[in-house]
Amino acid sequence: MSESRVAKATISDDERLEALAEAEEEHGSLADAIRFAVSEAYVDNDEASESSDGEIPLKAREGHRKLVEWTGIGGRIELETAESVLANHLNIKTDAIRRIVVKPLKAADVIRLHQGVHDVWVIVGSLDDTTASVDAEPDAPAPKAATDGGEARERLDELAAAGAEVANGE
Repeated sequence: MSESRVAKATISDDERLEALAEAEEEHGSLADAIRFAVSEAYVDNDEASESSDGEIPLKAREGHRKLVEWTGIGGRIELETAESVLANHLNIKTDAIRRIVVKPLKAADVIRLHQGVHDVWVIVGSLDDTTASVDAEPDAPAPKAATDGGEARERLDELAAAGAEVANGE
């Protein structure tokens, strides 16, 4: 069994504090951000985004719960729609969703990505404490496809435009 340690450091440099805050937001926690940074800098390991004990990170588990809520086990959802929903639900940047949620879930075989002709789909599998598996094959017909047909994205754009008008004093 490997040893574990708690590391503490005081950081007062503004540039480093900004970088640390951004990393914390992207990785879901300060601890995960620091683990990732140490792994990238000293371990040179592609598994750096996973937690040190090999379990699926908390933000990825929360993301999986949201995907199951939207599609059910074995359901499908467009990758872009999933990214938007998860970014909103987890309160993290959309461009960080693939690294924080999708990559760890895919590595644990909890989800699969299926490249269609026009879209990439996320196929949602089951997750529990002992095993994680995808119940549906990627080429199998989708039992249920979760898509908003662009309605959610259009509504988000509308709200963003309204927010910009308010910010500009219009």
